[in-house]
Amino acid sequence: MGSNLSRREFLKGSAAGAAALAAAGLLSACTSNGGEQGKPENVKWDREYDVVVAGAGGTGVCAAAAACEGGAKTIIFEKAGIVGGTTNLSGGVMQAAGTDVQKAHSKFQDDTPEKHAAEWLAEGEGMLDEDLVKDLANGAPDCIKWLADSCGIEWVNVYGHCHVPYVDDSLMADRIHVYKDGGASGSGGIYVQAVLKYAQGKGAELETETEVTDLIMVDGRVAGVEITQKGQTYKVKANKGVILATAGIDNNIQMAKELNPQQYWVNTAYPGTCLCVKTDTGDGIRMGMKLGAAFVTGGTIDFCGKTGAATDNRTPIFPEFIVNKAGARFVCEDATYAFHYRAIFQQEMATGSPTYMIFGSNGGSVDAKVNSTDGTSYAWAGDALQAAVDSGELVKADTMEELAAKIGVDPRGLSRTFAAWQEDTENGNPDPFGRIEGLAPLTAPFYAYRNTPFNLGALGGLKINRKCEVLTVEGEVIPGLYAAGLNAGGWVGPYYPGSGTAVMGTCYFGRVAGAAAAAN
Repeated sequence: MGSNLSRREFLKGSAAGAAALAAAGLLSACTSNGGEQGKPENVKWDREYDVVVAGAGGTGVCAAAAACEGGAKTIIFEKAGIVGGTTNLSGGVMQAAGTDVQKAHSKFQDDTPEKHAAEWLAEGEGMLDEDLVKDLANGAPDCIKWLADSCGIEWVNVYGHCHVPYVDDSLMADRIHVYKDGGASGSGGIYVQAVLKYAQGKGAELETETEVTDLIMVDGRVAGVEITQKGQTYKVKANKGVILATAGIDNNIQMAKELNPQQYWVNTAYPGTCLCVKTDTGDGIRMGMKLGAAFVTGGTIDFCGKTGAATDNRTPIFPEFIVNKAGARFVCEDATYAFHYRAIFQQEMATGSPTYMIFGSNGGSVDAKVNSTDGTSYAWAGDALQAAVDSGELVKADTMEELAAKIGVDPRGLSRTFAAWQEDTENGNPDPFGRIEGLAPLTAPFYAYRNTPFNLGALGGLKINRKCEVLTVEGEVIPGLYAAGLNAGGWVGPYYPGSGTAVMGTCYFGRVAGAAAAAN
């Protein structure tokens, strides 16, 4: 699916993109002249609030709710015609440790936020802001309670995500909280609407089809915003602060060239697979960097949309392995989905070639709706299997050598990989990549599926402190400016550490930003 992007083409595009963005002033982290500058008497304000929130996704509505709880006159401006953003498309699940809900719905009776933070930090590979991660883990249980007590969310279940080979198993637990009617793709809107209703009950105002286009600086602080509404431009004063909650650069290819190579790969090598709303174009990040804000890089939320492999720990992954152009395995396939998709991205960039999932007649999807005659769940069972072969989605062969020739990988390499897989699984040997599920010999005929990422957005955003104040590259606070959720970076690392992390981040950091702005 999509055209293959060579490494040379990728790097060429990245360089060109960086130059273009620099020329446009979009990435000028050393510039503090962005936004409209002026003295108080020189700015004609059309409207006035205490707190202005840019974006009405999960982060924005939580920020507005917290600002109103702090007594601030608050308005949310949303670029789209509806609220929710990409949060609407999520399952709305949230990670938290040590809650009453977790105790009621799992075997983990002694889990703690400290263990949760340790797990996240290990998965962050040294690239996370330790204070932000610990604050998120410690604050998550209160968010679960607040959503229930204040917003009417009913929590009904808890499950876990898949492992990562180098993370201590003792740190893992079922922490993914599911609310009533939530958990499936597209049910995140339940969370957004519940919080929005609460925020509006506290006095928050909301205006849709209204884009925040610039930040206005007065006497060295962010004093308000410029908005475009029905073709007209207005200046809105924010006495206490502006909160950027406009998500990431998900659908901005130009910014992805410079800021997120994996997101750029998704958007160019596999066009149409980014599932985020079209309004996720990095507006808040662009406006913040225009004022000299630092950017903290991150990975992406990529997964196998065809099989749902390793999306959670409730259903074991089926027997299969993933190979590169050399026919060699390179990743633990049952590790949490974004972990193994980061490895897929790296391999495809290094080799300039696609990677493949290899399975036999005993393989298929963990979440397929079609069942085989023996009761095992398959993505391509029965007629669907042959249809996938006929369409070219799957490649079929009786031997690994034949399969290798058809998909363009080294036949000797694939044969060696297959032989090692069969020997290890038949004899119960430990998997060399740390895999623990789906360890069974493959049976002929054999199939190959080209790995295709489905994407729920880019990680990384503006650098913030523990109060969600935006920081410059020198670590200085930009007065009056806050960022939260996936508009901010430092709390999610080089790959996504399991479902429920991002949505909890929208809630926790949104609330922190709103409370901090109200208290300013």
